[in-house]
Amino acid sequence: MIDNSTNLLDPIAPVGSISIELVIFEIAEVSFGIPMTKINRIISNVFLGEDYSLTQDVEIVDLHQRLTGTEIANFNAIAIFTGTDGQLYGIQIETVPSLMTIPLDRIRTIPQQIRTNNPLGIASHIAMISNSQLELTIFILA
Repeated sequence: MIDNSTNLLDPIAPVGSISIELVIFEIAEVSFGIPMTKINRIISNVFLGEDYSLTQDVEIVDLHQRLTGTEIANFNAIAIFTGTDGQLYGIQIETVPSLMTIPLDRIRTIPQQIRTNNPLGIASHIAMISNSQLELTIFILA
């Protein structure tokens, strides 16, 4: 049994939690997740159109560029979330994100030394999901 009185996954999951809801999306065949509690909004390209005022105070992070060296060709939405520093960040995503509940015992903290020497260094945690229908590694942005 997990002792959640001291939560090692803070700030991504409240003390006492046994699971966390993540908004999951894929960029360059890598799965990412953002805790639902950190999501500010997800804006469809249809609504964004030419009016970028919806992302006025948002720092856009191009994960596709970071992973592949090329900018994302077509994105369908921007996921806007609050970073640990309180800043709003936006990530352009190609596909519609999904919502997944992940047990906390499937999540591990990524050591700081790995985070600083890796292009995925913005991820703070990693979740490994494996069952008969699905094998998935999710890098959690928190």
